[in-house]
Amino acid sequence: MQIRLWLLLAVVAGSVGCGSVSGLKREPGATTRIADYRRVEVSDFSASGGEKFPDAGKQAEYDTSLIEAQRKFADKIAEAITATGSFDEVSRRPLASGALRVSGDITRYDEGNIVERGLTGFAGQTHFEAVVTIVDATSGKQIARIEVDRNSWPLPIGASASTLQTTNFFMEGAAKKVATELLAARSHEGSK
Repeated sequence: MQIRLWLLLAVVAGSVGCGSVSGLKREPGATTRIADYRRVEVSDFSASGGEKFPDAGKQAEYDTSLIEAQRKFADKIAEAITATGSFDEVSRRPLASGALRVSGDITRYDEGNIVERGLTGFAGQTHFEAVVTIVDATSGKQIARIEVDRNSWPLPIGASASTLQTTNFFMEGAAKKVATELLAARSHEGSK
């Protein structure tokens, strides 16, 4: 019985990972309400947190992966917002005036090493950090932000579970959190 409990705890802990995705943080002095918007455009992310490698081949591979992540994270956010049904239109292209723009910056991106994680549980950690910004698409004024800080757990007991903790896994969870936070803001602000 005790072994089962330890295994269950290891699997749960291993699938969750470390770090967090913050709630919606309103910008000081922002008076615009998210509830006033019915349309959202989601733009590709920038990436200020790239890594540098001495090997040109490894650098090229990493750069390609990071460029793909900038688009992929935006795609996942657009899909998650669409799934909530809280906005009339969600687009990956710029919209005319009167829309929210969700975008941001990937500040750390490290896919880690799945083999090392699988063997040890603590080496080869994955990291995905980003700042998601919510702005008025017309004026560019920032309304709110969400901070993403996720990494794989150094968990030797759940080493096989830690192999599931990929940057893609972390992007999926963060995208769902962004969508949930926008839905909650629309519901809360709309009831006032």
